[in-house]
Parts: sequence; structure tokens; C-alpha cells
Amino acid sequence: MKKINPFQPNSPVAPGMFAGRQNEIDALKQGLQQTKHGNPMNFLVTGERGIGKSSLVNYIKFLADGSIKSPDFEQFNFVTINIAVSEKMSLVTLIKLIERNIKRQVGKVEKVRNFLDDTWGFIQRIRVMDSGIDKAQSSEDPDLILDELAYSLSATSKRLTSPEKGEERKDGIVFFIDEADNASSELRIGYFFKLLTELLQQDSCGNIMFVAAGLPETTEKLYNSHESSIRVFSELKIRELEVPERYYVIDRGIEEGNEKNTDQTKITKDAKGYISTLSEGYPHFIQQFSFSAFEFNDDGEISAEDVLEGAFRPCGALDAIGSRYYASRYHEQIKSDEYREVLSIMAENLNAWTTRKEINENFSGTEHTLNNALQTLTNRKIILRNPSKRGEYRLQQKGFALWIKLFGERKK
Repeated sequence: MKKINPFQPNSPVAPGMFAGRQNEIDALKQGLQQTKHGNPMNFLVTGERGIGKSSLVNYIKFLADGSIKSPDFEQFNFVTINIAVSEKMSLVTLIKLIERNIKRQVGKVEKVRNFLDDTWGFIQRIRVMDSGIDKAQSSEDPDLILDELAYSLSATSKRLTSPEKGEERKDGIVFFIDEADNASSELRIGYFFKLLTELLQQDSCGNIMFVAAGLPETTEKLYNSHESSIRVFSELKIRELEVPERYYVIDRGIEEGNEKNTDQTKITKDAKGYISTLSEGYPHFIQQFSFSAFEFNDDGEISAEDVLEGAFRPCGALDAIGSRYYASRYHEQIKSDEYREVLSIMAENLNAWTTRKEINENFSGTEHTLNNALQTLTNRKIILRNPSKRGEYRLQQKGFALWIKLFGERKK
């Protein structure tokens, strides 16, 4: 019987597998504590794809709703609302999703359900502009809609924190707004957060917390929508895991696998070293390289050779990571073979700084085309420009360089 693979490269890790991020966790726990006692704090979690934003948010959600307990604080008991932003989401759609999720979470008791129907009655007057069913434009002013949203949220929060007889008391509401970088200009996400938090404050509602998560460009989208919206949040920039934290993730996965499987698995120190190096500290990549090594191994001990074979073979770890993270940058976001040639030249140095002179010496196109390529690739954040030395560029990750060398030309 084939062993159950404990590593999960395509989903946030479970709280028991979570490693690192202690400073970020401490800040978010303090935010929960402050919000519980009427002094709300809001957070913006930013980082590159695969860096572990979703796993961190998932861990905090479990803390907030009381599924796991923090050793530093009493157990929390918040209502948690999870919403993922899409590129086509409008302000009206976001508000309707908030209302729908709140009713699902706390509308099971009839008295509360009746209260919510009355409190959120304004929703019935709003027509969804992008539903595909009713294309009529809403005549509601956005400021008026947000004013009514703030009133409904405030009333709901106060009912949850000061319940009537027989109802469960809650600490408040925590909103997790994921993939905030998808927000369109029509959503006006910065305006949404800025005005809503001010209105809640004016209504003396202190038990609502917002945690927004997204790629680094989320900050720019917030600012472009409302310059002051950045001040609503404390920003937590997620970095790569340190080497001991990478080892912890690998060891926890092996331990979990051995709890589920009759046949036990070991892993050598060299194998863990290769996974650590190849992953570059990205939690998703650690999971993927570990998953592929576990799948390739057939003798109960994962070796360095297992890691490398599982990593670089077709349909292996690097191929899977590339399909999810790199292929779009290399194919869909670039329509010129000459631009891709620039990436291939840079990939020879992995993610070390490469001078424009070195690229030009190996480039088959004109100098004008090279200038356009470097400008476009930089603007699209496919490559990085050295801020302290003119004329130097690099790829963001070694993995991207390796994928280009091994699999980049396969589509052609």
C-alpha cells in the first residue's frame, strides 16, 4: 500500500505544521487582544507568491475563532469572516458578501436571525451591478452605502459582544480579506477601508478588526484608491523562512507522515539541506520539494538523490512550481521571444546581479530592443533593478532561473 504523503504544496499548512513568523504572530495576537477589549487594530499582510501569507492568515484565523489557544492570552472567541477579492469584484458585491457571510456565521439562532434581517435590510435595496443578471446601475451613493454598512456592522458587533439571554457571547468580528492585490480601481479598496473604519470609530464600535493580505503591490493599490488608507493598517511584510525554520517544517511533515503510515520514513541531513536551499525559504516551495522527494523515495529514507531527482525530473517539484508561479511570467506576460531571450541570458547567473553590458554581449537583438525589454520586464516586476548600482538586473528567485533553463522553452 502506498504511503500517505504528509506534505501539502497546494494548500495552506495546518496550524500544527506552521513554523516561524513569530514577530508577525505576536503582532497579530496583540491586535486580537486589543480588539477584544475595544481598541481595534488592523493589519496588512504582504509578500510574494508562495511566501506563506495564506498559511499565516489561516493560523491567525484559528487563533481568533478559538480553534487553537495562544499561550500568551486567554482563548479568543471572535466571529471570523473570510472573503477573497476577485478582479471583477465591485464595492456592492463586497458589501453583499460581508452580509451573507455574517448571516451564515451567526444567523443560526432565530432571534439573532430576525435581528440580522432587520439590521441588514438596506442590502435588499442594492442591485448587484456585476451579477450578470441585473445590469441596472445602482442609484445609491457609495458614501451612503458605506454609512449603512458601518451602522449594520456596529449594531451586529454590539449584539455579539453584549448578547441577549441564551445567546453566545463573542469577542467581536475579524475580517480576513485575502488576495487584496486583485482589487480593481472600481472597487476603490483603499476608500472602502478608510471610510468604513472612520465610521465605525465614530459609532464607538471597537470590536471589529480587518486583516487584508496580498502581493506587495497591494500597498500601491490602497494608496491609489485613497492616500490615507495606508494609515489604517500596520503592515507586516512576510519574508523567507530562516534555515532552522525550514528544517522544522520538513521534520514536522516527516513526523506527521509517520503517524499516519505503518511503514516509517526517515530523511537525511543532506536531503533537508537540499530542500532548504532549493526552496529559498518559501514555505510553499518547501512543501513542494518535500512532497516530490517523498513521492520519489522507495526505500524508507529520503536521500539527497531523492530530493534532486524529485525536483528536476519532468512533472517534478520545479516543474510543478513553475507551472503555478513562473509560466505566466515567462509566457503570458511576455509576448516577445527577444524579451524571453533576455531572461534566458540572466538565468545563467541564477538570481545574481547581471550587468546590462553582459546581457548585451549575449543578446541577438538590437540595443533599442534590449532597452525596451529591460524597461518592460522591470515595470512588470519580472526582473529587479539594482537600486544601489546602475545598469544591474536580476531574477527574483533562483528557482525561476532553474525553471527557465530546464523547462522554459518546452511550450515552444
